[in-house]
Amino acid sequence: MKKRLLEQTNWGVFVLLLLLLFGLVNYLALRHYARWDLTRNRVHSLSDQTLKVLGSLREEVKVTVFLAPGDELYERVLTLLEAYRQKNPRIRIETVDPDRDHARAQALAQQYQVQVANVVVFEAGGHVRLVEKDQMVEYDFSGLSLGTPARVKAFKAEGAFTNALLEVLHPQKPVVLFTSGHGERSSGGKGEGVGVLRGRLSGEGATVREWVSLGQTSVPEEASAVVVAGPQTPFSAEEARILEAYLEKGGRLLLLLDPVFTGRPPAFAPTGLEDLLRRWGVTLRDDVVLDPPAAVPQLGPQTFFASHFGDHPVVRDLAQNQFLVLLALCRSLELGSPRAEGYVAVPLLETSPSAWGVRDLGALARGVARGPDDKAGTQVLAAAVFPGEKGSGKARLVVMGDSDFASDALLGQGFGNQLFALNALHWLLEQESRIAIPPREAVETHLDLTTTQANVLFVLFTVLLPLLAAGTGIYVFLQRRR
Repeated sequence: MKKRLLEQTNWGVFVLLLLLLFGLVNYLALRHYARWDLTRNRVHSLSDQTLKVLGSLREEVKVTVFLAPGDELYERVLTLLEAYRQKNPRIRIETVDPDRDHARAQALAQQYQVQVANVVVFEAGGHVRLVEKDQMVEYDFSGLSLGTPARVKAFKAEGAFTNALLEVLHPQKPVVLFTSGHGERSSGGKGEGVGVLRGRLSGEGATVREWVSLGQTSVPEEASAVVVAGPQTPFSAEEARILEAYLEKGGRLLLLLDPVFTGRPPAFAPTGLEDLLRRWGVTLRDDVVLDPPAAVPQLGPQTFFASHFGDHPVVRDLAQNQFLVLLALCRSLELGSPRAEGYVAVPLLETSPSAWGVRDLGALARGVARGPDDKAGTQVLAAAVFPGEKGSGKARLVVMGDSDFASDALLGQGFGNQLFALNALHWLLEQESRIAIPPREAVETHLDLTTTQANVLFVLFTVLLPLLAAGTGIYVFLQRRR
């Protein structure tokens, strides 16, 4: 009797210990767990830029999700926000079902002045930023004409959420001026304009305006940065003086200067900004860069991908992710020492060592052979000028020998173009933590089989395996009967 009681007691203690161990393991798994993202395009992994923003977060941010549980984005949005919260517990998440919790939804909608149902609200320090559904997802409507409903093409909520975080934490709105009056790229133009870039800046909270520099005496005081995007006629000496004075006061300037041809035989037209650039350590060379090893097939060596990056915040993300920048008819730059004390000029984008710059436009029309006056070797395509370690100024300048890369037609051809354009502006505005996160494409994986492979799999899974299972059962049954 005692032996049996002892055995039962031991089993009871053993079961109790197992339950305690099970509870302890679950508690630890709840508090400390790891996730592995095995998807092809890392759709469940936060970008390095987002991790950088979350790592610097020092105040509480409340996130309210106005989505019904049945919404197609509900689970993806919550999963993404939970990943944010896991990286920084100062992210507080509340979900509100507008269809069921009417009182709570109405109260919060009135508090945040929410007019639409499908929205995510970020709040910190009394500042509020709304991210609507169309900012979280990109749809493919190509099948509507065939009666197929729109499908989710890309999930881009991470970029919208991270920039919403930055806006509520740093609510100052920069003013970006795009010059006009010299044939610059405008907000329209059927692919030739820079409407996508301007729209992206506006979506991030910046105030974007056109500015006619001719006849002005100075750059407006409220300007946070000035963009010159592909002028076709030269700036006057007075306009160049205004931009020079703006830089000397600590201004921020983005110059996208294409090669412009004039006359017969064709020659390079001046931009009017050559003297300004030389004072800041940049010489705009009269050439067209050819890079045959990096050329786009069937478009010629003057249209190529730039894949060599300098060591600078503007291009660091591109280098790490190996994003390419697509350029067309780009001129090269020559870097020297800026006259302003303490400033340095560094390359951002470069060609391969096999490139050269064609100076004879007539020779360019006849072929791609390198002439005796053409500079061969690695060509600098874009550069940044800023105060070095010993510099005390505040001016920042980004120069590129091409504006086509930022046009609506090319900006969407590769994430490198978009990242470079936006990161250059973010750096000029001292918004290095604000980034352009590429949307996560919804990748559909298909298994394509030949007829023979399909027949083999059919026979294997519908005939052989069931027969094997049945045969094994019959064999075991007969063995036990003996």
